[in-house]
Amino acid sequence: MLGKNLIRLVYRSDSCISHDDASGLDAIFNVSIRNNMRDGISGALALPDGKFVQVYEGERGKVDMLMKRVRADNRHENLTILGEWEVQARLFRGWSMARPDPTPLSQQSFRIVTENGTGAQVTTILLDLMSKTEHHYLASQVF
Repeated sequence: MLGKNLIRLVYRSDSCISHDDASGLDAIFNVSIRNNMRDGISGALALPDGKFVQVYEGERGKVDMLMKRVRADNRHENLTILGEWEVQARLFRGWSMARPDPTPLSQQSFRIVTENGTGAQVTTILLDLMSKTEHHYLASQVF
């Protein structure tokens, strides 16, 4: 999908789920994969240090509907939009929900992702993490 209707949105929030709750976190990913495939949304979600950091790409209306659900979700709080912009192509093509491992981040990159980075900076770091790790959830549907 190209053109005006394709957007990228990046947000960060504080997790209300323990980072040790593997089944709770897996449930989030499994539902996200299913819903994102249904809605034609691609992206990535990382969980560094008690934060949710997420990138979504998709049709504006579908991303807007998803963000309404995300904002209403009580598994996180203090949601901050780091960036939202129109794009001509997806960076997370083929990923309904990638799950990059944030543990290899440098101290500077970690601060950018968890504290003070822009949407573009966070997106770049998540893409870089995806190229360095094998722990992803890969969608079978290609966008």
